[in-house]
Amino acid sequence: MVLPACSGVRCACAAGPDPDPAPPPSIVRIALPAEADERRPLALPSEPGNTVEIDFPWPVEDWAGRGFTPDPEKFAGDFVIQATRGSPRIFVTPVAAEAHRVLHVVLKQPAGLTRGVPIEFIPAPAGLAWRKVVLASPMAAVEPRPAISLSARPPRTKLRQPSAESEIGLIETLRLLLNTTASGARDIVAANPSLALASFDGPPRSFGDFTVRARFALRDSTTDTLGLCASVANQTARRLLFDPGSWVVRAGDRVYPIRTVDFANELEPGATGSAFLVLARGPNGEAVRLLPGNAFEISVILSGSVNPRPVKRMPLEGFSPL
Repeated sequence: MVLPACSGVRCACAAGPDPDPAPPPSIVRIALPAEADERRPLALPSEPGNTVEIDFPWPVEDWAGRGFTPDPEKFAGDFVIQATRGSPRIFVTPVAAEAHRVLHVVLKQPAGLTRGVPIEFIPAPAGLAWRKVVLASPMAAVEPRPAISLSARPPRTKLRQPSAESEIGLIETLRLLLNTTASGARDIVAANPSLALASFDGPPRSFGDFTVRARFALRDSTTDTLGLCASVANQTARRLLFDPGSWVVRAGDRVYPIRTVDFANELEPGATGSAFLVLARGPNGEAVRLLPGNAFEISVILSGSVNPRPVKRMPLEGFSPL
């Protein structure tokens, strides 16, 4: 079978030699290793008659090397070097065939430090000599900072939203801690990593007819809810009536109205009662982020008082006592 002539031409083109590849680059950029990580001099291929430019990340302080001369008319050498103190750039030209020497360059780093960089000039194969070498600093490159912009809305919280169930559960925990021992309260809190407890031993605050003393505070970190236990003592011979919507907790210069309270709202003469307060959110609905160890001041408004015994026994003429 004889193939058409066009097929032979197509096969010859497909089997032809590849075009000449691009020559290797003669300008090279190298990351300078840390001085503690150096194991061998930096190899730099060069050839006679062509000058090599070497750029350093810091200015040159000094140089040393056998076979290098700044003035070939006065001093013989295999390489001619042009180096100016304070400049980060030097020029080296081989003048002898197969020249092979090691140059030590001392660089002046910031903060008055110096470091040496050994460079080994080796004979380069034809067409593979370098013309310029740029040495980069070994310090890690600084990552670009992310763009930052202000948002009109606050970031979304990672806290669980408080609910009626969570607030009632915190009140029950406060009551449980009040009715156990100090070591028992610590054991209860230690069993739940989301709880933090702080006890107070300060004197009670006097409001004339009654006093209020903070007993302890408990914080639930999952909802950022703070619970407080306080003792309210009646200092009079009358029954005291309290306004249930007037409870307030002060922490520093901030005032927080309390909307969840477990208290009888009345006290008999000389009696002491426990009040359980829950602070879930601030006045504007924001998280309060109060730790239980703060110095809290608790107050409530007295709405009135009454005589606990409005009827008194008195003798009446003509009636004998029972």
